[in-house]
Amino acid sequence: MRRFLSFHDFDWTLMAFVAALSIISVLEIHSATLHTKFIHFDEKQILWLAGGLVCMFVLSLIDYHLLLDAAIWAYGICLFALIAVLAVGQKVLGARRWIRLPGGIQFQPSEWV
Repeated sequence: MRRFLSFHDFDWTLMAFVAALSIISVLEIHSATLHTKFIHFDEKQILWLAGGLVCMFVLSLIDYHLLLDAAIWAYGICLFALIAVLAVGQKVLGARRWIRLPGGIQFQPSEWV
């Protein structure tokens, strides 16, 4: 039986704490970069937070039972990505941890795993 998911089931208290920490992080970045060449990094942080917020709400609409069914496949993909770092990874600052993808994109599997 499929249960209807709504925002009434959402943990708004946790969301309030995340929002508070996010606001603090933007203020910290703003104060740390105020008189430097990185002055607009706080605006970038706000854009990334907004994108993450949208993704969070979209993912919260997915029934977690579907994610449980896909967990073994996700585990296998993660193991494959970590092994791929050993084979084709780029060395940065003395450590091999990045995979270079087409289009100039770099991917760090350990961050996702």
